[in-house]
Amino acid sequence: MPRRVAVRPWLAAATCAIGIIAGATTPVWAAPYTVTQGDTYWSLAQRVDVGVGQLEGANPQHPALNLYPGLVLNIPDGSPATAGAAQAAANGGVSPADIRLMAQLAVAEEGNRSYTDMLGVDAVVMNRLHSGGFGSTVRSVIFADGEFTSVANGYFWNVAPTATSLRAAQAAASGVDPTGGALYFFDPGPAVSNGWIYTRPVTTAIDGTIYAR
Repeated sequence: MPRRVAVRPWLAAATCAIGIIAGATTPVWAAPYTVTQGDTYWSLAQRVDVGVGQLEGANPQHPALNLYPGLVLNIPDGSPATAGAAQAAANGGVSPADIRLMAQLAVAEEGNRSYTDMLGVDAVVMNRLHSGGFGSTVRSVIFADGEFTSVANGYFWNVAPTATSLRAAQAAASGVDPTGGALYFFDPGPAVSNGWIYTRPVTTAIDGTIYAR
């Protein structure tokens, strides 16, 4: 039985043209780090074993008093594993790259809907990962054939994560789940062509999105 997430009306009309979102990399930085609630240059310096001055020097456009969740910082002088491990520890073991994929999926699936609905989408990703039936990594869960409408029609590649979606992805990776353990989500309506989805037990509804097991 297919497990495809039902097509959303506004996504069904979206273009399928793929626009690759590319981020330039600079070899001098060990890895990017996405700021979480409560982070300071001092606390981050302790975790990645670099000096506060080095961090500030690597991020001159981001003064210490202007750090906020979702901001991406450069981590200087060290291996990618060091910064990646620090970020993963803050995100329930999920890597920064996977957090970004989850945040991008939330935007692609939910558009400008609420933080809670974006959190719901990412919670579904984490629930699928932990269930063992949809993929063994965040990436494999997201890119499983036909599972997410925005990935299937290419719209996923036309959006970028936002500060809100990054915050939602980090929360979901840390175990926050407003869906009650849902494995599926859909918007009811004429665009839903897969009647099978209506047979799944509903766990909750958030901003018009139905979540089900």
